[in-house]
Amino acid sequence: MNTHTSNNKQQDLQLLDSKNHADSTSSTYNKIPSNWKVVSLLFFLIGLPAIPAIFIVALVLLGPDAIADASSLINARYFELPAAILVHGVSGIVFFFSLPTQFSTRLRITQPKMHRVMGRLAVVSACLMAMSGVWMHLVFSPTDIGTRFILLVLVAIAICISFSTAIVFAMKKNIAAHKVWMTRAVAVTLAVVTPLFLEVILSLFIDVASPMGELAMSVLHDYDRLIGLVLNVLVVEACMSKKQVNARFKAKALCRPRG
Repeated sequence: MNTHTSNNKQQDLQLLDSKNHADSTSSTYNKIPSNWKVVSLLFFLIGLPAIPAIFIVALVLLGPDAIADASSLINARYFELPAAILVHGVSGIVFFFSLPTQFSTRLRITQPKMHRVMGRLAVVSACLMAMSGVWMHLVFSPTDIGTRFILLVLVAIAICISFSTAIVFAMKKNIAAHKVWMTRAVAVTLAVVTPLFLEVILSLFIDVASPMGELAMSVLHDYDRLIGLVLNVLVVEACMSKKQVNARFKAKALCRPRG
């Protein structure tokens, strides 16, 4: 009888310890910041070109006669020379699904293997997307080798260099530098998205049909990637500098003697 009672007590203690451990794990998980605002913003910004790319890739794979009304909305040459658009579109779609999750603090801590896999997908797809963008220009606009093409090449090179640098720091276990360069890489990649917002802003404050408006739109058309690159990098660098200053201020406040 005593042995039976002792076994019951041991089982109860094991159940209690298990429950306390589960509660502790759940509490710790909930305390890990998700960084959902940044992740959601990245899904939105990258989704602006990525979501249309899903439909374009699907239409190209189906062929021009599959959905006639929808197929007429995209460049007919995509069906004639599909390789470049498929590589660019598929890599952009993979980038859309993989990159934002890299900035999820909770995923990085609780699922480190998934974080590394998604990171590799993001880097490879970013470089493919950048290089295939140049390829697309040469395929579909071979005679237009001017300012826009030069800036396209420069942005593509910047994307490959920034993501490669981030990976090198990750391999060296320098996580702080890895995070900084991943942030810079995203800013460089989104240089092609920023001009979309600049066009909307210009149309709100300037009559695009006026001579000044036409000049502004012409400058934006030729130098949009450079303008987007400079603006994005400046904003990101300012945000990271502010974060570092705040961190130093908090560290000094904690080290300051009390009383």
